[in-house]
Amino acid sequence: MSVPFEDKDWVKNNGFKFDRMAKAWYLPPGKNPLEFKQYWSYLENTYHDRDELKNRGCRFNSKLKKWYVPSDCKEAYYEFVKWWPESLKQFVFNSKFIIEEYISKTGQSEMFKARSLHDGEFYAIKYFLVDVANFSNDAHRRAIDGEINALRSLENHPNILEIVEWDQVEDSSRFYIVSPWMPLGSLDNYIGQTKSEVAHLIYSAFKETYDVNLDDISDDDLEAETDIWLDEHEIIHGILDGIAHAHANNILHRDIKPGNILLDWVDGDDENASIVPLLCDFGTSKTFSRDTIKESEHTVVGLRTRPYRPEFIASSAQGKKEISHQKTWDLFAWAILTIELVADRSVDSSEEALEVLDTEIAPKLDEEIVKLIKSALSFNPNLRPHDTDDFRQKLNKLTEQRKKRLAWTN
Repeated sequence: MSVPFEDKDWVKNNGFKFDRMAKAWYLPPGKNPLEFKQYWSYLENTYHDRDELKNRGCRFNSKLKKWYVPSDCKEAYYEFVKWWPESLKQFVFNSKFIIEEYISKTGQSEMFKARSLHDGEFYAIKYFLVDVANFSNDAHRRAIDGEINALRSLENHPNILEIVEWDQVEDSSRFYIVSPWMPLGSLDNYIGQTKSEVAHLIYSAFKETYDVNLDDISDDDLEAETDIWLDEHEIIHGILDGIAHAHANNILHRDIKPGNILLDWVDGDDENASIVPLLCDFGTSKTFSRDTIKESEHTVVGLRTRPYRPEFIASSAQGKKEISHQKTWDLFAWAILTIELVADRSVDSSEEALEVLDTEIAPKLDEEIVKLIKSALSFNPNLRPHDTDDFRQKLNKLTEQRKKRLAWTN
């Protein structure tokens, strides 16, 4: 690996070894190369292409008799993937993407940050597992197809995550979905954070893109009190707009939660920028065609995240009622999220959410808005709003009234 002199102490402390004969650092077996990607440099099988490599800025280590990409080369290492060592080709995904970072693993898939070999841009890859616990192969495949079909049918909406491509990996039974990389991550990174902490998170995500110095922004500016509702209304309404669009296209998400709301940074025409929420992960979504949804063994109703779904036992009378009113679940989750955003803290149950709404939020918010939020959390699913677009229009009207009354200009 090519290591700048100023980094020698850091790499030494992180397990690198120095070959004095070759005058080069190397990573011994047992270490994950992906964690040290910034130092990848050496190439293999270069004999017939050495003139091309030299012209492109590569250098030759005469001790190792190997070409490498120096840190000052105009081209990045990923642009020389044709000559990568075999040990690194495991990080070339489906001959299209370079894996940059392993993000997480859930019960259904693995997530990666990757760079496209086509345009050099960053993307997120959702790589579905072959087997999922408590799922038959048929059920797992239906869930994959459901998510892909949902994202494809809902594309071009500003509050639904875009699907760039989907396919099956070469020589594998595993499917994947590619979407744009969102540096801000998901909503669960921000609930409960102060404005100053949020500003630092945004700065960390975009410090290489924007010429911004946080020292120029005072803590007083960041922490200034404005409005309990209107401070968050763009995210609140954006999530609701995404849900309404899905419902208008006969798709229920059924797993709305902070981790499934990605945040996009959108530049404005007047040099202002806004954070836009994007619904993602439609793995438990359901397509419906009737006002009442009957219980089905294929609906994955057992998969839910507290407190963002009503609590019930599927075999009970209440459970059967809930299952037949699944259209209300996304608004139920939206109401919980909205309370968490406005109160700026997480809750553990719908009961706690209602308590926070009554004691912390209601004294500072319009009564009609509070009533609307509370209606989505009714214990009786018959009493929850069933027309999502009608609910959305009512909330839009109430928010606009609050803006006008407070002469809101932000």
